[in-house]
Amino acid sequence: MKRLGTTVHSVQKKLIVRGEPMIGEKKTEIPRINSVVVDQKKARIGRVFDIFGPKDHPYVVVKPYRDVDMAVHLGKKLYFEERGFGGRNRKD
Repeated sequence: MKRLGTTVHSVQKKLIVRGEPMIGEKKTEIPRINSVVVDQKKARIGRVFDIFGPKDHPYVVVKPYRDVDMAVHLGKKLYFEERGFGGRNRKD
């Protein structure tokens, strides 16, 4: 589990997360599309839908699962699982 960033907005049934800065030795990893996103308690929130903005401090769009209350996660830190499922994350 790696830190994704802090949720800053909810737009069109998606969460916008301000990614962690990628400065100096403490560079964070950019998640892959479809990576599973979790909260601090490791409860699954959704999946990475898109990534945009500057590569040294990107924004990540998270598509929440249907039963997730997006308002609960605004202003909270989210994380992603290092191993994703489907799409580009599969190791064939």
